[in-house]
Amino acid sequence: MAGALENARKEIKRISLEDHDESEYGSIYSVSGPVIVAENMIGCAMYELVKVGHDNLVGEVIRIDGDKATIQVYEETAGATVGDPVLRTGKPLSVELGPGLMETIYDGIQRPLKTIKDISQSIYIPRGIDAPALSRDIKWNFTPGKYVVGDHISGGDIFGSIFENSLLDNHKILLPPRARGTITWIAPAGEYTVDEKVLEVEFDGVKSDYSMYHTWPVRVPRPVAEKLSADYPLLTGQRVLDALFPCVQGGTTCIPGAFGCGKTVISQSLSKYSNSDAIIYVGCFAKGTQVMMADGSDKSIEDIQLGENVMGKDGTPRTVISLPRGKETMYEVCHSSTKGTTKDTLMNYVCSGNHKIVMQTPQQIGITEHGIDGKTYTSVSYFALRDSQHGYPIVKKLTKSFEHQQHGGKEQTLITVNNFVSSLKSEPINWDVEAKHYESLGHYVKKCSYQLINPVFHQSGKLAQEIASLNYSKDKAPLLAWLIGFWVGNGAMRHSQFVVESQDIELVNRIQDIAGLLNLSATTACYYSGSKDDEAKLAKLNSSSAEGFEDDLEGNPSVKELADMDRLSESKTATLPTAFGVENIDELIISLGEGRGNGNVFAQVIGSFGIDLADKDTLVTKIAHELAGDAFEVREQFVAGLVDAAGYVRKDVYDHASEATISTESKSTVLGLVKIARSLGIKITVTSDDSDDSDEHDHAHCGHDHGSSSSYTAVMTGDALTNSMRFCAIGRNRVAAKEFMRQAVPFYFSLEKKSEDDYYGITVPDNTDKQYLLSSMALVHNCGERGNEMAEVLMEFPELFTEINGRKEPIMKRTTLVANTSNMPVAAREASIYTGITLAEYFRDQGKNVSMIADSSSRWAEALREISGRLGEMPADQGFPAYLGAKLASFYERAGKAVALGSPDRIGSVSIVAAVSPAGGDFSDPVTTATLGITQVFWGLDKKLAQRKHFPSINTSVSYSKYTNVLDKFYDQNYPEFPTLRNRMKEILSNAEELEQVVQLVGKSALSDSDKITLDVASLIKEDFLQQNGYSTYDAFCPIWKTFDMMKAFIAYHDEAQKSVANGANWSKLAEATSDVKHQVSSSKFFEPSRGEEEINGEFDKLLSNIQERFTESTD
Repeated sequence: MAGALENARKEIKRISLEDHDESEYGSIYSVSGPVIVAENMIGCAMYELVKVGHDNLVGEVIRIDGDKATIQVYEETAGATVGDPVLRTGKPLSVELGPGLMETIYDGIQRPLKTIKDISQSIYIPRGIDAPALSRDIKWNFTPGKYVVGDHISGGDIFGSIFENSLLDNHKILLPPRARGTITWIAPAGEYTVDEKVLEVEFDGVKSDYSMYHTWPVRVPRPVAEKLSADYPLLTGQRVLDALFPCVQGGTTCIPGAFGCGKTVISQSLSKYSNSDAIIYVGCFAKGTQVMMADGSDKSIEDIQLGENVMGKDGTPRTVISLPRGKETMYEVCHSSTKGTTKDTLMNYVCSGNHKIVMQTPQQIGITEHGIDGKTYTSVSYFALRDSQHGYPIVKKLTKSFEHQQHGGKEQTLITVNNFVSSLKSEPINWDVEAKHYESLGHYVKKCSYQLINPVFHQSGKLAQEIASLNYSKDKAPLLAWLIGFWVGNGAMRHSQFVVESQDIELVNRIQDIAGLLNLSATTACYYSGSKDDEAKLAKLNSSSAEGFEDDLEGNPSVKELADMDRLSESKTATLPTAFGVENIDELIISLGEGRGNGNVFAQVIGSFGIDLADKDTLVTKIAHELAGDAFEVREQFVAGLVDAAGYVRKDVYDHASEATISTESKSTVLGLVKIARSLGIKITVTSDDSDDSDEHDHAHCGHDHGSSSSYTAVMTGDALTNSMRFCAIGRNRVAAKEFMRQAVPFYFSLEKKSEDDYYGITVPDNTDKQYLLSSMALVHNCGERGNEMAEVLMEFPELFTEINGRKEPIMKRTTLVANTSNMPVAAREASIYTGITLAEYFRDQGKNVSMIADSSSRWAEALREISGRLGEMPADQGFPAYLGAKLASFYERAGKAVALGSPDRIGSVSIVAAVSPAGGDFSDPVTTATLGITQVFWGLDKKLAQRKHFPSINTSVSYSKYTNVLDKFYDQNYPEFPTLRNRMKEILSNAEELEQVVQLVGKSALSDSDKITLDVASLIKEDFLQQNGYSTYDAFCPIWKTFDMMKAFIAYHDEAQKSVANGANWSKLAEATSDVKHQVSSSKFFEPSRGEEEINGEFDKLLSNIQERFTESTD
């Protein structure tokens, strides 16, 4: 309602006696705290906004009696006197609805407390202060919807969207429900404030302007297209609630309890874990960070636009749906290796401090024997995920020691140690850590952990398409890629020219073979340091073409000439000097020219990459960017050609490549190789060292790039390398093919803290894996944004975080708080509940599932009672007004699931969870009684349970839910046994409560074995199923599937026990014999949900099988 206040004040400031009739004014007749009676108010309407006194106090008409109007004022009325003017505004009390609602704390009339605190520099709210509910300074990135000029539009239609934060990535901009017409103008995509015009609509010849926000009367429910029956549970993550007393999305719930019973604990749990939002993740990096797009090209992150597609780790596109921005301390991820680090070579990236680095740690188990104080121990060291002070699990190095004497000697200890080691998982541990917390990790964890570089599984076929457009067969693309790779590694970088320094005829044959397939002419020239006698032979070599030159022997050849010709015809690996009969040839230069009809395809393809041959620094990098998303064989042939030109291969005994090494003085070449190798899943490390360019070489002839004073050595390893090296032309490099699986490879790194800087992010939808590739193929997760700084009086709640799919997020990103400070007038407290429900309805109209948590509605009822007393109304029970029940009903009926107005169709819900604080925990309190008559779910809290630290402290004997039948369809489709298990569990708990009364009279020994089982299992359920540990990773949130599996385990234990007793077994002996099974059932709560549903289901299946087997064995 600060929207109301702000709008009212704007109206009021324009009003004066000169431009308004005297009939629009009244005057104060009497003052009673926040209730003021004004006279001469004929023509005013109920709930009309008015100006009171000379201080422009905002009030609302709540009763009309003749020419007198009773007004409740939302600010302190000190100083108002009889006779002061009262002006009608003709508008109802309203709230502002639009971008900026999330992460904001309002008072009861929608005034932003943090803004007021910044203006006033006080924790108190000064009277008459102006502060709009939605900031008029923040610019939002507006994206128009499907509508264009000339389209008809009506109330509720979505005509645009903005990014608000990482959990509300798609804040829809709605046309107000009562608006309609034809669009005459709509703003283009860009940044706008909430009050800037973004839409113009004409109806009946009248044009109306609309911005990104609109106002709505708080006491009027927002209209919907259709009310629906709720059919999906509101999952809280608390077993006692989800299993025994479920609520639905769109339902109403009452939580009555005395002070200290845990109402706030449940409210915070709902805020942290309930399924009330669609959660989206955001990746945030420094300006200039290169991101791989879905077509294989690269783009700076700040240049990416909405709707574009980035490359997912599986090769499929991820659509960008919003573009967050911000400023934060940044961290540089520096790739490193055991051979050193070259920062400018390995394509590092810079991320924000909250960025979660995707980590993997291989399990390393060490067993040592040592003595301490005369005792001998065998210790096992290993890695494991454990809770941290940061609020999320991290990997830690742990050591468990076994003392020999305690375990029955050395041999028995070794058996115990081996059993323990076998229970440890050998697979690498996948986890993540925020960049700002990386340095707090242990030394060995950092030493052994690494990030992942993902292959590019997308295969565009771009090179094949390019040569096809030049009328060549697509299957020639891999051969052309080898030629390009050799050209790059060769270093000459002259147009269509190769310098063969190795003097290996296999390279000449490969180049000439490819030239022939591509209809290119191949001419050669030799650079040599031989004698004058060789000049005639060199003339022949230098004039050769693709057809060759006449080289038969003339006349009567000498013995030497015949021997040379025989060697040429018999040996395919002859060196160039020997083959051509010329001594001391240093280099053979091969130039490709136009062939027959189609021009120089090699030159045309290089030209199609948009490459400037004079720009040696970026030439190879650009080629690599073009090929990184091409077919696998194209990339493999490129790497093979580069190795043939500038490297060598080491082979293992199976003729597979164990290592390939390339040396070059070109930084561009090594960057290009790193990119292509990574795209294939080849492990590559690069080192550099300074070297002088002192070799005796004629650079004018060779054309090599010798401008750099550094030399680079790239070493490639891994299974994927062999698949590429099988395409090498040189026999010593060529290897045999082998089968392998292309997968992500590790890279080790260090982290360097940078200064505060701007970050840029992209948001991908929740239905993806939330991961995409940078240009360097580094697989990146998403990082968070900083939460708003909160007003001092409300620091506790905003500091809470929630863990969603392994990601830590501030609760406030999906929360709006409507609070009342202690010095706010009582009328503002009465209005706050309507402010809250109106905001909830707004997000429901966007298609969201919203939870409104009223803590506590008793305070609202007390405000109602105070105002009623000041009005002189007849009091009912305990002084509350007689219409208390009707007021509560009008509030709760605004909950529900509905189809929102407008297009496109969307379904949302508002769930109301209201805490009630009856004095002394008396549930017969009028507010509790009236609430229970309306709400469908009752979560009754028990102070005795709370005192025993049993949370959630739900009293199962008094709590209930009327939604169990409504949810049967959901359970039938997902968990068919759920209703039966729930009823069985309730029955066990109910029977146990009756038996406990009997035990108090006659003792437990007087009970039958069947009843003893009921008591024991009920105790097990209470301690290990109904109770949860909110400070643990395994129990703070329990997914519905884990709840279901635990119910099956507990009921199976009960049924097997009863069956065994029915067959004549003694429960006392049976309980002792099956104590291990009971411990396993009890310990099932320790199963980590983060391990995944499939793995945990397997654990529970084993547990159920074990229960049955153990009882069968013990009974026999």
